[in-house]
Amino acid sequence: MPNRIDEIAGRLSQAREAGDFCPEWLPGTLSLDDALAIQLWLLDRELASGERLAGWKVGLTSARARAALGADVRPFGYILESRVYPSGAQVDSSLISRSSIEPEMVFTFASAISGSGAKTTRDDVIRAVATVSAGYELNERRPGTARTDLPAMVTDRLTQWGIVVGEGVPAASVDVNGVRCELSRDGVVLYAGVSRDELDDHYTSLCRLVEGLAVHGRGIEAGQRVITGAFARYDANAGEGWRAEYRGVGSVEVQFK
Repeated sequence: MPNRIDEIAGRLSQAREAGDFCPEWLPGTLSLDDALAIQLWLLDRELASGERLAGWKVGLTSARARAALGADVRPFGYILESRVYPSGAQVDSSLISRSSIEPEMVFTFASAISGSGAKTTRDDVIRAVATVSAGYELNERRPGTARTDLPAMVTDRLTQWGIVVGEGVPAASVDVNGVRCELSRDGVVLYAGVSRDELDDHYTSLCRLVEGLAVHGRGIEAGQRVITGAFARYDANAGEGWRAEYRGVGSVEVQFK
């Protein structure tokens, strides 16, 4: 017999196929762990249909994000390989519902790491990471008949749609928490800030991800990419060109068509 997670995930999957990503019955029914288990159930369904897993995001890695949602947690979301774009790509904005863009650094792992056994340390993560790249997270506010709560958002992988990734540099060569990001839209600077003023320590966030995945029997695989939090967030529309410069890391560009 299907268990409770199977039943809820199957019901939610049917709702999403009908275009409702937050049905009326969903908010208020799940714990955070339930929501993460359902997200992974939905991921496995995507993988069974031929998608590939590119990596993960760590959510709520800034004090402002945690204050906005009233929760001191670090949920994860998955990233699909079909939604990973190189810097300079043109992205069809019609594919994304109410799209937004977030400048984020992208960490690529040289070796697999999981939280099984001893507690994962910051040094464990540093040894496992190969490069850090300039990047963006592209987000989508998918339609729902109810206003979402945090667990409902987590089932929907925290609005994750895709990422844009620039060339990487060895992570060991950069003080990632001291990186300054400058974001421009069509040549006009909209934002400038330093990571440590906006976000948690990136390696601590990666530890939290490893530990969170381990609870559900998962880990980070070699070659996977992880995004660790947004410097800022802006709506993105067709016809706009975006560029972000990350001091010591590089730049990334994307054009919405």
